[in-house]
Amino acid sequence: MTHPRLFHRVIGTVVLLALLLTTVFSVSAEGLRYEFPETEEATIVSPSAMLLYMGIRPEQDVILYEKAADVRYQPGSLMRVAMMGYAMKLITEQNLDINTETAEYTLYQFNHYVAGTGLHVALMNFGETWTLRDLLTVCTIQTAADCAVALATKLSGSPEAFVDGLNAFSQELGCSNSHFTNVMGLNDDGQYMSARDVMTFTRHAMQYPEIKSMLELTSWAVKPVSGGKTRSWPNSNDMLRESTAVYYKYAVGGRTGGTLTEMSVVEYGSLDGYDYMAIVMGAPKKDEKGNLTNRAYTDAKQLIRWGLLDFTYEPLLRKNEPVGRVQVENCADREYVSLVPTTDLDTVVKKGTDLKQVTREIVYTKNEFVAPIKKGEVLGTMHLYLNGARIASVPLASAEEAPYSGLTAFWNAVGDFLLSGWMLLIVFVIFLLIGGYVFLAIRYNRRRNRQSRS
Repeated sequence: MTHPRLFHRVIGTVVLLALLLTTVFSVSAEGLRYEFPETEEATIVSPSAMLLYMGIRPEQDVILYEKAADVRYQPGSLMRVAMMGYAMKLITEQNLDINTETAEYTLYQFNHYVAGTGLHVALMNFGETWTLRDLLTVCTIQTAADCAVALATKLSGSPEAFVDGLNAFSQELGCSNSHFTNVMGLNDDGQYMSARDVMTFTRHAMQYPEIKSMLELTSWAVKPVSGGKTRSWPNSNDMLRESTAVYYKYAVGGRTGGTLTEMSVVEYGSLDGYDYMAIVMGAPKKDEKGNLTNRAYTDAKQLIRWGLLDFTYEPLLRKNEPVGRVQVENCADREYVSLVPTTDLDTVVKKGTDLKQVTREIVYTKNEFVAPIKKGEVLGTMHLYLNGARIASVPLASAEEAPYSGLTAFWNAVGDFLLSGWMLLIVFVIFLLIGGYVFLAIRYNRRRNRQSRS
């Protein structure tokens, strides 16, 4: 009974080591990437760009295309996607009501932060107060350096303190290619972001319904609580407004920014329930002849259109559908438990992809499993690969309960001892003793026989 179990252990260990080695050489490809199908009419000019399929939750996102995604660029007011997400984090932590809580714009704030920057402002009057919702909204759709300073002062005590918190927050999110020196959107060498970080910040900000709805506005009207008259602003994101030359009917929301010579955009679009985000960094504002272009918008539109037309959502695994099993020690009820995905697993692939080419790999949490094991306890992870690239992963849990059995554990311990090195040593010693006894007995009998004959 114990010998098959020992054999299974040896085989299981060998398989586990093989899987671990396979994982080491496979994780370098963290997702299936595609080449943009360039033609004479369609090409991505921007030096840095990404296309992301947006799942219902960020962990379901799939990166489909990337080009120099970790190169740093001065973002201008595109930094608002980071600022607004962090602002909502502070608002939530401080339990502030954005509809009733207000902030004031002061002469001190103007003199020390805004004056001389040349940045666009919302022309807040000194002493004018707005609700946090109005400040957040105008900061989101416009540069509005004055609104940004008033908001940061309200939430952190000063713009400097807000920037310190924002930099710490960016590290928490894993945005290692981003750093901030001001809240206004003023460019300098110390303020930069990468396309990948813009994607991360935007996805985080969109988890707040308030910020997501602001990114999708075409305009916003503000009625100050005190000190000014009602006025309105259009969204600086031209892809959302029908009156512009770069309007795209499938564009839903986003943000723009950049420098005097370059423009960066994060834009997301939707069609039939499929959502894609394009990030474009460092697109030239002028062509080779010096003419102004809309290259950033053009590239973003081409990427979103590519996602909407060329990709499709496919099911890979179903929740609670058995995909394997593992052996369990010290359980009288069963020798194995089945493994099932903890959730449905779907992904986005290019239309026409043969899903029969998808391969599976299970990496277990332990070398061996010992009862008790609870139903639903995670015992491993299944990775799915296509063309050598990992396209999805899902935790695997036990489909059954495996209760502990003391009697089974006792007999297993006995079996383990009988097959252990100590037992082999004892048997070897006994064998030597018996052999020595037999040898001595033979010698003794021979001596007696010689003595009796003499």
